Amino acid sequence: MGSFLRSASAGHEPMKLRAHHLICIIGFRGLGYSKEYVDNMTKIVVQLRSSPETLIEIAGKPDDICSPCPFLGDKGCQERGLESEEVVRNRDLAVTGRLNMVVGDRITWAEAEERIRSSISPEDLDKICQDCQWLPLGYCVAGLKRLKNLG
Repeated sequence: MGSFLRSASAGHEPMKLRAHHLICIIGFRGLGYSKEYVDNMTKIVVQLRSSPETLIEIAGKPDDICSPCPFLGDKGCQERGLESEEVVRNRDLAVTGRLNMVVGDRITWAEAEERIRSSISPEDLDKICQDCQWLPLGYCVAGLKRLKNLG
């Protein structure tokens, strides 16, 4: 079992997730940047969907999802060069602002889903995720609609 498989039980470290990854998890369809990335993301998504009591901690830097990403560099995300980490941090800030959260907050995955359900609409993703290569595929919008029982 990898380090990303954690529970909310006492003594277990929470799963560390960047705020924008909360949205990515809802829309995840098994695609990604590399086989290792997809395998890791799949395990995380399965863990959260099967155990909504899993404790997560909002991370302000690369997280448990990022660890096998081929674009992870010494200064964080470098998918589109050195400015990528700043773009990702801004996306994280947009999500934490809407969810009334800050880096370091610890909640269960079920609580995160409820906050997303009540605070972020599918239309909001056009602004929050405007520069994300995955947005045009519609997976996150569809996932958010499913979460809100809209589609």
